[in-house]
Amino acid sequence: MHNNIKTARKELKISQLEMSELLNISRQSYIDIENGTRVPRSDLLFNISLITNKNITFFYNEHHLSQLDKIAFLFQGKTEIEKNHYIELLESLIKKHKNNHLS
Repeated sequence: MHNNIKTARKELKISQLEMSELLNISRQSYIDIENGTRVPRSDLLFNISLITNKNITFFYNEHHLSQLDKIAFLFQGKTEIEKNHYIELLESLIKKHKNNHLS
């Protein structure tokens, strides 16, 4: 999580001090979060997501999300037609992969 928080801040091109001021916490508290020695409270993580314009799931390491959660996240905001199209593509890829392993 801490690496993703640091990455998001750097993408904004703001300092740790600026981020700490935006979050209304001490600079040292923010540094501890980025170093991974402190885990941010949920409200603080929510504010970091607002400041950095990142979905809160961005800050969690990928291993915290199941494969199905990742797929569901990719489908957010898609129309039913788009979802069905992507499902068909996925089914086709799975079938092709399965056939390649059988030959």
